[in-house]
Amino acid sequence: MPAPEHLSAKGRQTRDAIEQAARKLFAERGFHGTTLSDITSAAGKSPAVFYRYFADKEDLLAALAERFLHEVVTPSGLSVQLPESPDDVDFFTTVVTGYWTMFKQNIGIMIAVAQLAATQPRFAAVQNEFRRFGMDIVAASVRRAQEQGYGSELDPRFTAAAIALLFESFTTVFVGTSGLGLDISDKDAIATLSLIWKKTLYGY
Repeated sequence: MPAPEHLSAKGRQTRDAIEQAARKLFAERGFHGTTLSDITSAAGKSPAVFYRYFADKEDLLAALAERFLHEVVTPSGLSVQLPESPDDVDFFTTVVTGYWTMFKQNIGIMIAVAQLAATQPRFAAVQNEFRRFGMDIVAASVRRAQEQGYGSELDPRFTAAAIALLFESFTTVFVGTSGLGLDISDKDAIATLSLIWKKTLYGY
């Protein structure tokens, strides 16, 4: 199957149509609830056309996840500026807003990867790359707080894992359909996560 960069303009349009259909359906139905037929039908393409670009549904998900990771997740982490002081509320709000928005726009990929990660090492590795991105930022913020005289009792590695996994679970539940009987706005979700992170580091 040709790599995206080797496709003609029409080929890229066809592949993009298939990928967009899959992203939408994975968000609505999950990976296991979406059939290959659902994807090709939504994209307006035949199964034969699908197999010109992807070996199977898992291959399609892997391509989506890798693109998300390397074109969206990793570059966004390169521009993060650490908190200037304990009162730098904007740092936490800005980073959490970016995380929440990125996750929400790609919820189908995140849910599908999580569903397969439990049984397939290929997708567990991708999921852990997502996690390491968040953990690296949180760990750096812990070390910055310690330079400023706060959070000396915190282990940057363990604190980073705890906060990153809390964010992941919270976001997965509330960006998706929680079923908890709790409705939360984007603004309130971002404020809640930002406050938890800031208080963990600075105590207020």
